[in-house]
Amino acid sequence: MATPGLAPIPVAATPRAAVGLPWLTRLRWGAVAGQLATVLVARFVMGLRVPMAPLLALVAATATTNVAAVAWLRRGGADDRLAGGLLALDTLLLSAMLHLTGGPLNPFSILYLVHITLAAVILGARWTWLLAGLSVTSYGVLFFTAAPLDLARGHHAEGGLSLHLQGMWWAFCVAAGLTAYFVVKLSKAIETRDAEIAAVRELAARNERLASLTTLAAGAAHELGTPLGTIAVASREIERALATLPPESTGALLEDARLIRSELQRCRRILDEMAARAGENAGEDPVRVRLGDLMAEGLAALSAERAARVDVVGHSASVEVLGPRQALGRAVGSLLKNALDASAPDQRVTLTAVAEAGRIRLVVKDAGPGIAPELLARLGEPFVSTKPPGAGMGLGLFLARTLAEGLGGRLVIESSPGRGTAAALELPPPAAP
Repeated sequence: MATPGLAPIPVAATPRAAVGLPWLTRLRWGAVAGQLATVLVARFVMGLRVPMAPLLALVAATATTNVAAVAWLRRGGADDRLAGGLLALDTLLLSAMLHLTGGPLNPFSILYLVHITLAAVILGARWTWLLAGLSVTSYGVLFFTAAPLDLARGHHAEGGLSLHLQGMWWAFCVAAGLTAYFVVKLSKAIETRDAEIAAVRELAARNERLASLTTLAAGAAHELGTPLGTIAVASREIERALATLPPESTGALLEDARLIRSELQRCRRILDEMAARAGENAGEDPVRVRLGDLMAEGLAALSAERAARVDVVGHSASVEVLGPRQALGRAVGSLLKNALDASAPDQRVTLTAVAEAGRIRLVVKDAGPGIAPELLARLGEPFVSTKPPGAGMGLGLFLARTLAEGLGGRLVIESSPGRGTAAALELPPPAAP
């Protein structure tokens, strides 16, 4: 999370400093307001004789340096030194204010701990120890140089706390509140940043797996193309030769030859599927395509018997998306094939086109046995499939997911055992022409 209007923090800053710097500038604005209010209350409400001009000058110094820090952040010039320098400056400014208002007897000296805590949260051990040493030294100097200020009017004042003890309580409340607020906010911001980084890393890893898969498939297709072609020719010749012989002499040999050709065709389809890059087909540019056309292409990938088991609900079929038409149609067909494979022969599958709330969804829903949670979490990875061994490789979902994310969308799969599965291909609406 970053302050609105600020440029991204450059790599020179550590992750915690990158997240914490905008929050530190906000906290310093709060410190300016708190310091100003404290000086005014002490002088005009409590009647204490505090040096107004020097104190207001120190408050102005904090405000001025914070304006400069915000401007520096907007130019993207932040690093750990900026955060450490601001905290060190605040420590010195606090020491100057304490010097003018009673020194070590001023209860607000507890605010030294706030600066040390912020350094520990935002920066590393080196800066934390430097701030701790600076705080200890500054506080020690106050014992010898601070101007005396009478804050105490006895230990108790007619049943109430003395002024000094009241100040200690208020100072403790301020220090505890500032520390808790900043640490909680920063922790949430860091968690958000970590989640975003994890998502980016997962996407990068998925793209790397896709590139590796494409390279593997291209190599396999190149190396296996010639022997598969030779086997196909030989099996065709064997089939033709066996067809000229009497049936009683060929036995099951003719069926075996046909089975060889069928399995060869299956091997070629698998190689083609592995080599097909999601959305990056050669010569295929992104175009505006209606959802109804994508649904029709998905159905065209099925046999007539299987397509008859699909109920099409296209109340948003006229809505358009921007993307590679063939790849999108292949993704829809893959989702339909998975749903039909998971369903019993007498069960129906629903294909729905929905456009709502700034997103476009193609949803394929079946009434099959559903998917166990531990397997559902891994669907979309290559070679992870719910089908029996040899019946599927899990590449269809992987390519559909990669295609959707490459277009700025996502593939969402919802399922539970015994309640069927719904796979939604979510895509962003195309920009206005």
